[in-house]
Amino acid sequence: MTAHRGLSRLLAATLFPPRCCLCGFPGASLDLDLCNYCRADLPWDVFPGEALTALRYEYPVDELVRQLKYQGVIAYARVLGVLLAQAAGARESPLPRLLVPVPLHGTRWRERGFNQAAAIARHAGQLLGIPVARHAVHRVRDTPSQTALDVVARRRNVSGAFAVAGGRQQRRLSAAGHVAVVDDVITTGSTVNEVRTVLRGAGVRQVEVWAVARAE
Repeated sequence: MTAHRGLSRLLAATLFPPRCCLCGFPGASLDLDLCNYCRADLPWDVFPGEALTALRYEYPVDELVRQLKYQGVIAYARVLGVLLAQAAGARESPLPRLLVPVPLHGTRWRERGFNQAAAIARHAGQLLGIPVARHAVHRVRDTPSQTALDVVARRRNVSGAFAVAGGRQQRRLSAAGHVAVVDDVITTGSTVNEVRTVLRGAGVRQVEVWAVARAE
């Protein structure tokens, strides 16, 4: 982190000190709007699988995600992004050189006004010092919601739904060599795995999957 960014964070925290979004107590750090007590009580994912997931999709994480995604409480993107960054930074493995958020179709983006995966990735990237390639991949089909679909139907639903956004982005991805796909919640992994396949097809050597939470 540069001295300028560090000073900016300190100034922002002095003028607007972090407060716990769950209980209102002082935040645990300059970046996190959770107190130490509420942070400790979160449903941490202690048995992560192949993907990096910081938490289980249980209360209060599920409520934070829903409030962000469907009610537009954008402040929760910082909470979730910082928690994801802390989980990633705690590992011993090298960090990726780019973060690629799972994109929304234009129709869905116009309905919400933002992409929750991109908002989470932005805050995670700021804390870790990793740039976010928000426009590297786009959604070429407006797929129906995955919520009511089984595993096979989910895979079929997102098959061919993503593409790299042109030669310039492909060169950027290929040059990075190591990227992480970022999403809010992983259930079966169909969506993030489809994006991972597209990135590997674009010449990315190593593609990780990061998500704030894992749903059973």
